Amino acid sequence: MKKLYQLLIFFLLGSSLVFGQGEWNLRGRVTDGSSFKGLPNVSVISKVSKASTLTDSLGKFNIVLKAGEQLISFSSIGYFSKNINISYRETLSNFDVTLLPEIRQLEELTVKEKTPDHNVQSSQMSVLTLDIKNLKNIPVVFGEVDIIKALTLQAGVSTVGEGTAGFNVRGGRTDQNLVLLDGAPLFNISHLLGFLSNVNADAIRDVTLYKGDIPASYGGRLSSLLSITTRSGNKERVNVTTGVGLMTASFMADGPLSQNKKLTFLAGGRIAYPNLLIKSFPSPTNQNKAFFFDLNGRATYEISPNSVLSVTAYHSSDAFKFPEDTTYAWKSTAATINWNKQVTKAFSFEIGGNLSDYKFTLEGISPTNEFEFTSGIRQQDAHVRALYSPMQSHRLEAGLVYTGYKLSPGNLAPVSGSNITNIAIEREQAAEQAFYLTDEWNPARWLSVNAGIRYVNFVNTGVGTVFSYENNQPRSAETITDTAFYGKGKKITGFGGFEPRLSIRLSIGKTSSVKMSYTKTRQYLHLISNTTAISPVDFWKLADHFVPPQISEQLAIGFFKNIRDNKFETSVELYQKRLQNLVEYRNGANLLLNPTLEAGLLPALGKAYGVEVSIRKSKGLITGLLSYTYSRTFARVSTQFPLEQINKGNWFPSTVDRPNNLSFSAQWKWAKGWTFGTNFVYTTGRPITFPDGTYRLNDVVVQDYSERNLDRVPDYHRMDISFTKDTRLKTDQRRYSIWSFSFYNLYARKNPYSIYFKQSGARLVSYRLSVFGTIIPSINWKYHF
Repeated sequence: MKKLYQLLIFFLLGSSLVFGQGEWNLRGRVTDGSSFKGLPNVSVISKVSKASTLTDSLGKFNIVLKAGEQLISFSSIGYFSKNINISYRETLSNFDVTLLPEIRQLEELTVKEKTPDHNVQSSQMSVLTLDIKNLKNIPVVFGEVDIIKALTLQAGVSTVGEGTAGFNVRGGRTDQNLVLLDGAPLFNISHLLGFLSNVNADAIRDVTLYKGDIPASYGGRLSSLLSITTRSGNKERVNVTTGVGLMTASFMADGPLSQNKKLTFLAGGRIAYPNLLIKSFPSPTNQNKAFFFDLNGRATYEISPNSVLSVTAYHSSDAFKFPEDTTYAWKSTAATINWNKQVTKAFSFEIGGNLSDYKFTLEGISPTNEFEFTSGIRQQDAHVRALYSPMQSHRLEAGLVYTGYKLSPGNLAPVSGSNITNIAIEREQAAEQAFYLTDEWNPARWLSVNAGIRYVNFVNTGVGTVFSYENNQPRSAETITDTAFYGKGKKITGFGGFEPRLSIRLSIGKTSSVKMSYTKTRQYLHLISNTTAISPVDFWKLADHFVPPQISEQLAIGFFKNIRDNKFETSVELYQKRLQNLVEYRNGANLLLNPTLEAGLLPALGKAYGVEVSIRKSKGLITGLLSYTYSRTFARVSTQFPLEQINKGNWFPSTVDRPNNLSFSAQWKWAKGWTFGTNFVYTTGRPITFPDGTYRLNDVVVQDYSERNLDRVPDYHRMDISFTKDTRLKTDQRRYSIWSFSFYNLYARKNPYSIYFKQSGARLVSYRLSVFGTIIPSINWKYHF
């Protein structure tokens, strides 16, 4: 009997040991304590077993824990953290957690990764995330919250000048950025010729910029991927936000559309009245007229807890008129549909599609010369993605993507019997198929590997006409020897190839890591422009016989270090890029309405390198970012024809080459809901071409330009400040206002955007153009209810 009793005790002890070494799943949902909607990207970490995960877009999570008592931490930007003790015996499949907004906490507005130490522990590098909640604290021109302007405060991101459209990443051109709104590409991202972003921040959930380590699931651009996602509607109640500023008024509403709260909506927009400001400017500027609006919409239907259908829509329209001269108008439309299905704990998939359409119209209103010029681009995409996670340390993703392009380079038509001749440039069309596979693997706590491969097949199809030119002669209309016609759907030319991606993270202790990445991408669209920044008259061109796809290879290495419990995040990144098949322009090239456009285009090589340093304080009442970038970007055009050579075939600075870029941004949370914000920006002046002499032609003095981009505009620097008042007295308050007062260009520096030259008798006189040459005060009011 005694032996039997000892055997029983031994058996029970052995069973408890085996039992204690098991694993179990904890599933649940994290919600906002004021809106009661699911919180995405909440960090869920076990303080005992060190397991971690993030909540999905609906706030749901699933974490694998070891048996025994666990201390689980739930944390997110702008919310009070919560720690909860959970034991193995409390196995739950529906564990709900509520986080309350932390009104006094001011999080830094710019680089914000998914978890407190995600910047160190993730295998990805060169990734920036904007904190949408705190964008209102950035001092900006006209007081408008602006996503693109916030990005330009980051290391490695710049613009060619003040008040210009687009942005540049690591020396890349503006057309080399893939901007996606809910997966649909945007081909113009600005209002008022570049003064404001055309995406309403009130509708946005998150913004992520990949500066180089672009996931294999995306392609088609060389420099960066900017992913913008609109937020889902509140499931518990209808929320409304209205706003009025010096230039725009806005409205946004979201909430449930069904009694079971499975169907939610978000809808709203902005409308502008800039003419009120334009009239205050001196003549002749006060004779200009401008107008714009943008609309956002989203509907989300929860078919089941594991199946979600979402539909989004976007539309914007701009018009700008010069007095008695020309009217510019452009419109962007985008729509997406996506179905996400969680089949098992380890397997999920997504099926979706999107449409993006951009149109530009230029109207001439001068008597006897009235005309209408139109151009545009339409892109359609369909995709299927599958995600398989057999274990917590292994994640596989694969997908198929189809893309169709239709381009209208330009059409000029006379109006009301004017003297203008009708000109129509042939439309272009192409189809693209892509397959990708990625594998994210964490074999050890100190090592993480993310490898991917993407294959693209691009086919340019008819209807189309292709010219043949004389050998050993520069291309021109006079050297055409033959013409080939291609019928509808017939293959004109094709390109393709593999695009490998690789990133590795090596941990050095708990708070430091070294990361390395390699990315190869191809770009089959070219933006044809004779300006330094994006302008409405620019147009897109598909890769063809004479203009092959652009190719980029980028290597990067970085050191990442967090200090004082992730309160300070520091990083140093070095990168080098090699580029092929860039488009440069022959001197005096005719771009618009040119049926032999390839005669004015020259193939170029490119190279870029730089170092980016970033120091960010993310916790406390004072937060901020200090970033510095040293970078160089060069291009080279070398052909067999001396007249086509640029700078004698030597390397010359690219238009976006601005070696030194320093920015400082800080926010200080005061008492009674006040926040003080400030920015300081310094950049090297951009390259420009000055005349180096004059000569006489038929008794007319003509300026001579021999070397391209070897001069520079003077350096740029600016300081801004803002004061923001949040009237909330408690976290769950539904009705409250946010007042913003800002002063842009505080010390009224006349930063020159460009320098122009004019012949005045025997003298050559220079003129500086400043976009904002004085301090610009603004006020903005938002009301939430």
